[in-house]
Amino acid sequence: INIGYACAVLTNDMELITITSEDLQEVKSNLINCADRVSKNVASGKPTALVITGGALVHALKPELEDDLLAAGWLCNAVVCCRVSPTQKMLVTKLVKDKKGKITLAIGDGANDVSMIQAAHVGVGIRGLEGMQAALSADYAIAQFRFLERLLLVHGTWSYRRITGLVVYFFLQKH
Repeated sequence: INIGYACAVLTNDMELITITSEDLQEVKSNLINCADRVSKNVASGKPTALVITGGALVHALKPELEDDLLAAGWLCNAVVCCRVSPTQKMLVTKLVKDKKGKITLAIGDGANDVSMIQAAHVGVGIRGLEGMQAALSADYAIAQFRFLERLLLVHGTWSYRRITGLVVYFFLQKH
């Protein structure tokens, strides 16, 4: 959870909803309660974050509960999954990608992030202490986490402009 605060994904004014249980029925009831609490907080304008552990995620990613997980997490301002396996990272990425049809970005710095990076639409690998595996399997590789802002904002804008120019040219070219 501390990394969430350090990255400003979590703030002190957020209501944190934590799911740590490793029992199927408890996880199910926690997800349903979470969705209700988040809906009330959205109506009142209070930011909410969902924190779920790997043990609880084992059950939450089962087919009968994944819609509840997605419903609860989708309304939250932030979702933090802690102590999760590489497979769980990939499954959460695929869940959002497939069920919501949204563009996904995965950022990782080690071999344990490779499956998540490959499951996402766009993968960013960070070369670092954990080795080169993430950087080698990613669409984009950066040397340090601090370069991510420039990659997304500057180079992303340039790429967007180049693509829109190409589309305009394609539709306006003379036959």
